[in-house]
Amino acid sequence: MRIVHLSSEFAPIAKAGGLGEVIIGLSRKLVRLGNFVEVIIPKYNFIDSNKLNNLEVDLPDFKCLGHSNTMWKAGVEGCALHLLEDHHPAKYFQRDEIYGFDDDIARFTYFSRAALEYLRLKNEPIDVLHLHDWHVSLCAPLVKDLFKDLMVKSVVLSIHNLEYQGKCAVHDLDLIGMNGAEYLRAERLMDENPNFPHSINLLKGGIVYSDAVIPVSPSYAKEILLPEFSFGLQSTLKKAAHKTRGILNGIDTTIWDPSKDKSLVSTYSLETVTKGKQKNRESFDLDLHKRPWVGAVTRLVPQKGPDLIIEAIEKTIELGGTFLLLGSSPIAEIQEQFNQVQKKYQGNPQVLLNYNYDDQLAHLIYGALDLLLVPSRFEPCGLTQLIAMRYGTVPIVRSTGGLKDTVFDCDDPSVAVEKRNGFTFADFTKKSMCSALERAFHLFRTDPTSFHTLIRRGMQSDFSWKKPALEYQKIYAQTSMKSKAPQKTLKERIDRLADTA
Repeated sequence: MRIVHLSSEFAPIAKAGGLGEVIIGLSRKLVRLGNFVEVIIPKYNFIDSNKLNNLEVDLPDFKCLGHSNTMWKAGVEGCALHLLEDHHPAKYFQRDEIYGFDDDIARFTYFSRAALEYLRLKNEPIDVLHLHDWHVSLCAPLVKDLFKDLMVKSVVLSIHNLEYQGKCAVHDLDLIGMNGAEYLRAERLMDENPNFPHSINLLKGGIVYSDAVIPVSPSYAKEILLPEFSFGLQSTLKKAAHKTRGILNGIDTTIWDPSKDKSLVSTYSLETVTKGKQKNRESFDLDLHKRPWVGAVTRLVPQKGPDLIIEAIEKTIELGGTFLLLGSSPIAEIQEQFNQVQKKYQGNPQVLLNYNYDDQLAHLIYGALDLLLVPSRFEPCGLTQLIAMRYGTVPIVRSTGGLKDTVFDCDDPSVAVEKRNGFTFADFTKKSMCSALERAFHLFRTDPTSFHTLIRRGMQSDFSWKKPALEYQKIYAQTSMKSKAPQKTLKERIDRLADTA
C-alpha cells in the first residue's frame, strides 16, 4: 500500500512531544511490512539539514492560493520524507517553535491545503491518507469536497489528544478557498459548544469526514465518549463510534534501548540492571543513599497533574527518597509554581528539577530512576511509562487511558499475576497518589525480590510498533477496500509515465 502521513511533527528533526516519535516509529514499521510510506511535514527553519544527508528539492515551485512553495524530499528510515517550504509573506514556518503562535490556525490550514496541492500535482494513487490531530484534520473535508480528483482510497485520522481541536472562525476556511458558511452545520464542522454557535472545529471535520478514527489507546477510545473526556465533542464521537477503534502506540525500541543507549553512563540489560542503574545515578550530584529514586519526565500542563507532582516531590522527601523532574510549562502560572518549588529545595541533595528539556538527560534519568510517576488527569496513550518499563523503572500511574492499558497494579487481585508490573491509583487526588507512592516505597524497601519481579516484567514486555502497525495495516486494508475512489485506467497510467519520462 501507498500510505501518506500528514503531520506537524516528525522525530527527531521536528519534535515537540510524543507525536513526532509516534510518526517515525509507526512509519518505520509500516515500511518493514512492505508498504511505501511517505510523510509530509512543514519545513521549519530550525530543522537541522545536516541530519538529512540526502535532502534535495522535489518540486521547486508550486502554487497554493497564489503563493509559491517548494517541496523538499529526503529518505529517512526507509520512508520518503517531504518538507513543505512556504514562501508566504507571513513566513508561516520560519519560526523557532512548532506551536504557540497567534496564527497557528492560519499556518496549519495553509499547510493542509498546500500539502494536498502538492499531492494533486504528483497525481499518484494513494491507498491511505493518514492525518494526525487537528493541525491537518481539515484535509479530510478538503479531500472529500475540494480535491475529489485526488485518487485517495481512504482517509484515516489518529487522535493523539482530543483536548486540542483547532477552533476557529468561518473566515479562516474562506481564507484557504473553502466556503466557510457551508461547513457551519452541526453535521459538518460546527463546534458543539452552544456558547459559540458560529465557531468552526477543525478536529471535528477530521472525525466527520474520515473513513476511520483512531484514538491512541483502547481505553482512551472509550473515555472520549464520556462528557468529562470528550471536550465538547461527545455527540460527534458517538456518531462516529462505528468507525472508531483505539490502537495503543508503541515506542521506538532502537532509540529506547538501555543495552545500547549512548546517552547512559552505563548501559545494562535485565541481568545487569541493578549495577547499571547505580552507575547512572553516580553521574548526578545527589545523595546516593536516599532511595528509591522517583521521577517524572513530562510537560507541566493541567493534563499531567502538576499539583500532584509538587505533592509527590514533598512526599518523596518526607519518605526519604530522591526526586528528579525534567519538564517545563508553557503556562506562566504553573511554571512560577515550580520555580518556587525549586527555590524551596535549592541545594537539597534529594531533589533535581530541570526545566530545560534535554533529550540526553531524559535518557539518563530513565536509566537512573527506580520509580516513574505519571499522575495524569487523562492520558490518550502515554509513552513515558512504556519507556520507563523498558529501562527497568517501575511506573506509578493514574489508571486512565493508555496508562490503564499498560500498567497493572501489583496488588490488584483481578489482574493475572504475570501481568502486574507497577502501581496504579484511581482518583485524581493527592491522597490517592500518595497512597500509591507509599506502597511503592514499602515494597522497594521490604521486598526487593518482588520489586525486581516488577522490573523484570517491564523489561521483558514488548512495547514495540510490531503489533500496533499490524492493527493499523488491517484498518488501512478495510477502509481502502470500501473506497469508491476512481482509479486510473491502464492507458492513463501509461500516459502518465510517458509524460514524466
